[in-house]
Amino acid sequence: MMIGQVSGWWVVDGEAVLALEDTRRFIAERDANMVGFTPLSYFAFLLFMGVAISVGAVAQLWRQRWALALIGVYLLSHAALFVNFMTVNPKIWLLALASGMAIVLAWANRTPASGCS
Repeated sequence: MMIGQVSGWWVVDGEAVLALEDTRRFIAERDANMVGFTPLSYFAFLLFMGVAISVGAVAQLWRQRWALALIGVYLLSHAALFVNFMTVNPKIWLLALASGMAIVLAWANRTPASGCS
């Protein structure tokens, strides 16, 4: 929705307008923006992150070996946003929680040592 909003494909009132204004202000106020995110590229990056975590989560339910790799891509992408903007905000706790849960998944997915019953 936000990619369409920022691209001018449609105009959605209410929360979408406020979110776009907040995002524009956030990007403009940052002293650092190493990648050079615009609102459009920022929302596209968030879409990429959402797809990575969603596909990784579904694949994890199906016990696919590559699921944790996608979850790891999401975690690294999330961390990269903090580095890119050289800022830390309360969302760092969500990253920490998600990282902890990924560690639990990695532990739960480990293969049992051979020779043990």
